[in-house]
Amino acid sequence: MKKLILTGISLLVAVTMSFAQQVKPEEKAKQETVVLTEKLTLTDEQQQSVYDFVLQGEVSKAALRADETLSPEILVESLTKVQANTDQQVSEKLTDEQKEVYAKIVAERPQEEAPAKPESAE
Repeated sequence: MKKLILTGISLLVAVTMSFAQQVKPEEKAKQETVVLTEKLTLTDEQQQSVYDFVLQGEVSKAALRADETLSPEILVESLTKVQANTDQQVSEKLTDEQKEVYAKIVAERPQEEAPAKPESAE
């Protein structure tokens, strides 16, 4: 009986922690735009365009992560494609000097990974 209660409490804590780590796409897009504005010295017009592109990408990635029917391999592939599309859109709004800096930022960015699947309790 104690094991069952401890397992239930552990599961509740794990679920609570996973929800606490989720950040809304709007917040992620805003954070990313602030960072890019600092590193690239974006104009007001560029900031709005970059925010729109990043937001669209974050919304798409959140939808992909929520789709539990995707295999981890397909998920990573899809996330990578969305990020590449976002990078392309952002790059089109930049000056030549900004594109060079942005290319370095993209090259240093960690690759998308599939989220860890929770292990089933046996």
